[in-house]
Amino acid sequence: MYPVTEKLAQFSSALRFEDLPAEVSERASLLFMDLLGIIIRSQTLDSTLALEQGLRDLGLSGGICRVPGNTDTWTPFGAALLGAAAAHSLDFDDTHAKSLLHPGAPVIPAALAAAQMVGATTRELLAGIVAGYEVMIRVAYGVNPTKHSERGFHLTATTGVFGAVAAAGNILRLTPEQMGHAFGTALSESAGTGQFSVNGAWTKRFHVGHASAGGLMAAVLARNNYTGATQAFEGREGFFNAYSPEPNPAAALAGLGEVWEIMSSGVKPYPCCRGIHAPLDAVFKLLSKHQIDVRNIETVRVGMADRSVAVVGNPQKRKRNPRNVVDCQFSTHFGVAAALVTGTFGWDSYESGLKNETIRALMQRVDVFEDEECNRNFPGAFSAVVEINDKNGDVLREFVYEPKGEPTTMFSNEELRAKFTLLVTERLGADNETALFEAIHNMAQDKKVAALLDASKPVISH
Repeated sequence: MYPVTEKLAQFSSALRFEDLPAEVSERASLLFMDLLGIIIRSQTLDSTLALEQGLRDLGLSGGICRVPGNTDTWTPFGAALLGAAAAHSLDFDDTHAKSLLHPGAPVIPAALAAAQMVGATTRELLAGIVAGYEVMIRVAYGVNPTKHSERGFHLTATTGVFGAVAAAGNILRLTPEQMGHAFGTALSESAGTGQFSVNGAWTKRFHVGHASAGGLMAAVLARNNYTGATQAFEGREGFFNAYSPEPNPAAALAGLGEVWEIMSSGVKPYPCCRGIHAPLDAVFKLLSKHQIDVRNIETVRVGMADRSVAVVGNPQKRKRNPRNVVDCQFSTHFGVAAALVTGTFGWDSYESGLKNETIRALMQRVDVFEDEECNRNFPGAFSAVVEINDKNGDVLREFVYEPKGEPTTMFSNEELRAKFTLLVTERLGADNETALFEAIHNMAQDKKVAALLDASKPVISH
């Protein structure tokens, strides 16, 4: 039996900023900036406002913690839940392709809440974030992400709770033994399925909020010597065996402390499921090369790996007829049609696109299929091929190996700043946007986290 729980507990409890290679701490701060922008932008969403009110009804407002871009204060549990749910609401958060995860959304809000509980510094925050990423991704490897996902589980939620434990527990200075108990308690919090896609529910956003808050709670309980199940990952009824038909516990420990999985995390240029990104990149490449009249398009064929087809391609009748924003975020048909008709794709594409009859009509002519080359590349790369067949019998074809924003196709610093500015300026104002950017840029200088949060105060209320 691989001692996964023990090894991950030792690693995540002991990790300190001084242990991080420079490129790792720099990547953590960039991912932190990307996620904070998303959290701030999401504060005015209808799902966030409904969640806020529910948390107030539960007595979770008026605490010691702040959420970036939010006007209220919250208990640590409430802040982690609200922040993480908001972080996942735009479907704009970072991705780790091989593990099929969005690590930042559950990890960073839990770390931020824990940091406020103990008055941590930005260096301590960064170390906690890295600990959370490494544990979450390795737990996904151990459960075998594809097999786990095929069972209907939402990986970012089910493994996110353990990443949140590691991040919060590191900042709270849990001992290895306490961290192991926290993982054992978090085992009871691990939940989240893909059933949200049936009606485009906000449940997916809640999954991630629940994971972040549950991980924080498990870490705080362990700090007070509350015992949790031992062998939480590798045990006979632990996470790997209970949640996967083919677990791979050895993969969870391979290269631990030497291979930094956070460096394989990418950022998104489009606010939709990562499976739709390569098709969108292919469409924009075709638009840059050709004059395309959408009225002359006979069919658009989109090839992807079978797992992507299952998530963002089927059932095709439903994907061709999205009814709300969440539906659109998981519809290749919508994304491709909207991009071809408007020549762009962003958050504003959803509401307008749902009302656009030209986009609606083109969606009916989009067909998604399983492509063998994309299957061979998955999950290391979310490849796609787009073929546009026009009424004259001509075919335009574009293949994208992996989408923009992956480590090999990473945004430039200017592009990252532009995304951040776009997300936060309306709510924070230009001066606070600059101040927050500078505070994040200087996280390695060991400032107080409270000072960073001061710069994230909104200049408008919702």
